[in-house]
Amino acid sequence: MSSTVRKLVGIGIGLTIAIPLVVLMFITPAAKGSPHDLPVGVVGSQQVVERVAAALDEQQPGGFDVTAYPTADDLRRAIENRDVYGGFVVGPQPQTLIATGGSPVVATMLTQIGERVAASSGTTPTTVDIAPATDGDPRGMGFGSMLMPVFLAGVAVGTVSVLVGRRRRIIAAALPIGAAAVAASTIGVATWVGVLSGNFVLEWLALALGILAIAAPIAGLVSVFGPPGIGIAAPVFMLVGMPLAGVSAPKEYLPWLWGDLGQLLPLGAAGTASRSAAFFDGAGSTAAYVVLVAWAVLGFALLLLHGRAPEPEEESVPITEHVPA
Repeated sequence: MSSTVRKLVGIGIGLTIAIPLVVLMFITPAAKGSPHDLPVGVVGSQQVVERVAAALDEQQPGGFDVTAYPTADDLRRAIENRDVYGGFVVGPQPQTLIATGGSPVVATMLTQIGERVAASSGTTPTTVDIAPATDGDPRGMGFGSMLMPVFLAGVAVGTVSVLVGRRRRIIAAALPIGAAAVAASTIGVATWVGVLSGNFVLEWLALALGILAIAAPIAGLVSVFGPPGIGIAAPVFMLVGMPLAGVSAPKEYLPWLWGDLGQLLPLGAAGTASRSAAFFDGAGSTAAYVVLVAWAVLGFALLLLHGRAPEPEEESVPITEHVPA
């Protein structure tokens, strides 16, 4: 067997193993996704809280992490701070508090559960949306689609900066400037079409850091390994990071520790920071910003400490041939 055939066989075996794993990560949340330890709140007496928690656990074993709150205002504040995704006020005038901006999937599920809980006592709940989605994107699908542009922008900014900028100082300046410019134009377009309507500065900061958290590591790897460095970072950020980002469904819907892993990658952290900026005035996004800054710092460290910044080619000086008179 020739070396070429052996290489092709090895590549074929590798793809046969890798591609199904990638497909599994993409389709599992959509096909098999179900909540586990999903934080929700309940307002009512201790007996009521225990009864609701037992009913939730019977419906979905291990699916919910129930916290008791003394008043509806306390539950509302917990939702606004992103401590819980929503909850139920049990009593003569039952309420279901949701946050569609936090997760349309969870909001729909909690609304249905609230109707069933109230029906058992012969009442009809009032549904209150604490953080509604925008009128232009009521199902949140447009917001979820923003992850791919973040990835593409990060790859483009990182690659172009290092291959065109060439010098370390130029690259180091081009990365944040490029990320900031692309983020500003993207937020502008998303606001124009109605996907976003929150605090522009917070949304811009979250998206710019998300782009930079991808662009900087790619630039650093390209400066160390050359163009093959793109092949190291891009598959990890996209093939692993995108299905685990927890944007279309929250991280509590992902199996095992996949959701937590996704939040440690740029796309997952960028999604969390952007959602918090868009619908919760930035609440609950500290960990996401720490992750994004850490990835950006790693990229700059590779670029400035270990990278090989190619020097510009020297201009050729024409040689004048002296012909003796």
